[in-house]
Amino acid sequence: MGGMGTIRDANDFIIYKENSTMTTNLLSASVRAGVTLFFYASSACVYPHSLQGSSELDVSLREDDVWKELPPQPQGLYGLEKLTSEFLLQAYAQKIQIRIARFHNIFGPRGAWFNGREKVPAAFVRKALAAQFLLPDSAPTMEIWGDGTQRRSFLFIEDCESRPVGVGSRNSNNVRVGSKLGWSPKVSLEEGVSITTHWMKEEMMKMLNGVSGSDRNTLLHRFQRSELVDLEKDGTTFAILLPVTSRGLETPEQCLDNLRTFAQSLIRTTWRDVQDVGSRYRLRVYLAIDDDDDFLQSKAENGEDVGTALLHAEGIRDVVTISCQVPRGHVCEIWRRCAERAWKEGCDYFVLMGDDVVVKDEGWMRDAEREFEAISNDEGVPYGFGVVAFTDISFPGMPTFPIVHRTHLNIFKGQVVPEVFVNQDGDPFLFQLYRRWGCSRMFESRLENKVGGGGKARYVQQHTKGWTFDTLDNATSKVEKWLSSFHPTVQRKLTVDVVIPCYRVQLPLLEPILALKSSPTCTVMFIIIIDNPKSHNIVELEAKYAHRPDVRIRINEKNMGASASRNRGMDESAAEWIHFLDDDVTPQSDLLVETEKVIRSHPKAAGFIGNAQFPPAESIFTNAVHLAGVTYFWDIATKMDEDLPWGVTANLIARRNVQDGVKYDLQFPKTGGGEDIDFCRKKREYSLEHGGEGFWPAPNVTVTHPYWNNGRRSYWRFYMWSKGDGGLIKMYPEDTYIDRAPNSAESLLIGIVLLAAGLILGFRTGSDILLGIAIKFLVAVLLANIVHDAYRHLWRDGERTKAIKSTVGNAKWVAAVLESSLIRMASEGGRLVGMLERGEVGQLGRRFDWFTGRLGQGPMEEERMNSRQRMMVAIGILAVLM
Repeated sequence: MGGMGTIRDANDFIIYKENSTMTTNLLSASVRAGVTLFFYASSACVYPHSLQGSSELDVSLREDDVWKELPPQPQGLYGLEKLTSEFLLQAYAQKIQIRIARFHNIFGPRGAWFNGREKVPAAFVRKALAAQFLLPDSAPTMEIWGDGTQRRSFLFIEDCESRPVGVGSRNSNNVRVGSKLGWSPKVSLEEGVSITTHWMKEEMMKMLNGVSGSDRNTLLHRFQRSELVDLEKDGTTFAILLPVTSRGLETPEQCLDNLRTFAQSLIRTTWRDVQDVGSRYRLRVYLAIDDDDDFLQSKAENGEDVGTALLHAEGIRDVVTISCQVPRGHVCEIWRRCAERAWKEGCDYFVLMGDDVVVKDEGWMRDAEREFEAISNDEGVPYGFGVVAFTDISFPGMPTFPIVHRTHLNIFKGQVVPEVFVNQDGDPFLFQLYRRWGCSRMFESRLENKVGGGGKARYVQQHTKGWTFDTLDNATSKVEKWLSSFHPTVQRKLTVDVVIPCYRVQLPLLEPILALKSSPTCTVMFIIIIDNPKSHNIVELEAKYAHRPDVRIRINEKNMGASASRNRGMDESAAEWIHFLDDDVTPQSDLLVETEKVIRSHPKAAGFIGNAQFPPAESIFTNAVHLAGVTYFWDIATKMDEDLPWGVTANLIARRNVQDGVKYDLQFPKTGGGEDIDFCRKKREYSLEHGGEGFWPAPNVTVTHPYWNNGRRSYWRFYMWSKGDGGLIKMYPEDTYIDRAPNSAESLLIGIVLLAAGLILGFRTGSDILLGIAIKFLVAVLLANIVHDAYRHLWRDGERTKAIKSTVGNAKWVAAVLESSLIRMASEGGRLVGMLERGEVGQLGRRFDWFTGRLGQGPMEEERMNSRQRMMVAIGILAVLM
C-alpha cells in the first residue's frame, strides 16, 4: 500500500499481481485451517473515479456507490484488485464469515511517513516539521503535489508542484457503519494530527541523531520533498560484476564456452527467485571486456558483441556491457568500474564473479539476503552492513567470491575495493574488513572456480603486499567514521588469529584447539600451517574443518620448521593480534576469553606470555627435565608481574597490526631454540620505541603441554635448542656477561684438548702423564657437576624444587636430581657446539642473561657462583684423584 507516490500507473501491474496473490494465499490458508471469521481491509479506491473528479464539491461516498457506473470504474489497478478481492471473498461467504471495511485516508503514529509510501497527512506533517522546527534558518517551504484544489476530509491545500494527485474530492459517508455498529469518529482531525506530529518528530530526531553538517542538511531537505516509488526498480537487484577475457586459454572461443556454462548455472540457480509471482529479485550482469580484446569486441549477427549476445541467448536479458581500458589482468580495477556503475544505477547487491565460475545451488539470492538479515539481527548493525561469501568448493574456507550490499558502496563512495588491489586479495580484504565487526559470513550456497581455482590462472597473479596493515586500517577507519555518524551504538570487535605450526597433524590434539570459543566481542580465526606435506592425516583434517570460514589450512611444500611455519601464519593473518599455540598443547576451554581480557586490559602491549603447564612428573626423567631448568620459562607468567623478558611460543600472544617487520629468524634451528627470545625482544623494542609497552604476563591464559617424546628419555631436543639459543650471545651482547669460570661444556672441552694433547705427546714420547691428567680432569668435571647439582637441589635450593608437580620420591627423586645434571650438561654442550660451528670462538666464556636485565644482577651472579663452585669441586676431586 501507499500514497500517490506508490499507487500510480507505473506500478499498477505489480500492485495488482502482488496484492491479489497475497489475498488469495491468505484466504485459501484460512479456509484450510478452519478459520471462522475473515476480515479484509479494502480501500476507498474501489469507488468510481468519475464520482470523485470535481474539486469544487464535497463528495460523500456510500457503500453502494460502487455500482453507480457499470461496469465499475475503480481508481487504477490498485482499486480494481481491491474490488475483485471483495468479489472473491463474497464467493466464499458460505464457508467462512466475511467482513470488509473500505478505509479512507488512514493516518497516525507508526504509519508510513517517508520514502514515498506515506499518504498525504504524514507527508504534510513531515514537511511542516522539517520547515518550521528543524530548519529555522531557511525560508519555510511546503511541497504539494497537484494544483492545490483537491478536497479531502482532513486538509485544504495551497502551493503546489506537478505530481500524481489522485481524485479531486473524496469523503467517507459513515451512515451505514453508524447504524450497523454504532460507530463514529472520536478523535478530531486537529487532535489526530497533533498526536501524529509528536510521534513523527521523535522518529525524525532518531534519524537525525549523530548526523551533522552537510549530511544533516541533505536529510532535512529530503524531508521537505515527497518521493515517487518505482516498484519495478523497487525490487532487489543483484549486480553480477563479471570480467571476461579471451586470453590465456587454448583458443579464444573457449571463453565463450566458459561464459555459456556460467550463464546457464546463473539462470538455473536464480530462476525461481526472479520468476516467482510476487518476487522482487532482479538480476543484472555487468559484462566487462578489455577494449583491446579483439575476439570479445567482435560483433555477433545481431550487432551485439559476442559476449552480450551469448548472455541474451541464454536468457539473461539485463546485461550492461562495459569496455575497460586497463592493463591486462587487472581484475580488481574492472570490478571497481563495474561496481561504481552498478552503484550509480541503484543496484542493491554486488557479486564479485568470474566467467570461469559455475554456481551450484538454487536460491542463493534469497539465501544471501537472509544472511544479511541475520547479520543485522545478530550483531545489531544496519541492514546491508557486512559481507557474505559463497562456499568455493575449489578452495574451501576462502571467501573468494563475496557479495556486498550497497551500504558498503555508500560508505566508500562507490569503490568496492581500494585501488591498491590488482587481481589478488580484494575478496579476503572485504571479509577481513567486516570481520572486525563480526559481520563476515560464508553461507552454504556453493560455486566452483573452474580455471582460477582448480587450475592455472590466466594472468600473472599479483598479491598486494602489506594490505593487512595500512590498507585494512584505513578502510576500518572509514567504516568507523560512517558508523559514528549514522549508527553510533555499533562497536568494533577484537580480532585474534590463532596460528598453529603443525608437523604432527594429529586430530585428537588439534580438535580441542579448534573447538575453542571466543566471547561475543571478539572474532577468532584458526590458521593451521602443516609442515609435513606427506602426512596421511591431512585429508581427514581438511574433510572435517576446511569448510569452516574461521579455519584456514595451509600446507608447506616441504618441511620448513616451526619458525618458518609461524612466519607463514603471520603472513596469512589479518587480525590485530596473533595467538601462537603449539599443535600438541591442550588449552583450557576459556583460553580465548582470557586472551581477550588481557589484551583489553593492556591495549598498548607488544604481547602477552601465557602459562604453559606440564602434567605431573611421574618418572625420573620428567622430574629431571624440570630440575635441569629447561622448563623454567614455560610458566614465567606465574613468576613475574610485568614486562616479561620473553616467553615460549607454545602459548604466546603478539600484536600483529603494526608493520614492525618482526619475524621469526630462520638462522635458528628448525627444531627451535632462541627464536622465541629473539622474536619477543624485537617486538618489545619496537613497541617501546613507538610509545607502547613490553610483554605482560597472562597467567590465566593457560595450556597444558605434554612431555616431549611422550616422556621417554631423550636429550637430543635440549641439545638442539641450546645449539640455537647460543647464537643470542653474539646477537645481543648487551644482554650477556662474562662468567667467572668455565661451564661444564667448556670444562669438558678443555679436558678433551688435554686428552688430545696427551695422546699426541704419548705417541711421540711414550709418556702418559698428560693423558692421565686429562682423563682424571674429565672425570672430575663430570663428578663435580653431578655433586654440585645434588647439593643445589637437595639442600641449598630445596625450597625451589618443591614447586615441581611430582609423584616420585625417595630414591627416584635422588636419581632425577642426578639425571638433571646430564640434561643440563647436554644443553651446555649443544650451546658450545653451536658456537664453534658458527665460528663464534670469541664468545666462549660469555653467557646470555635469560632475564635480559629485568631482574638485575641476581640471576647472573647466581650462575657465576654456580660455575665457581663447580670448578672448585672439580679441582678438589681432581686433587683427590691425582
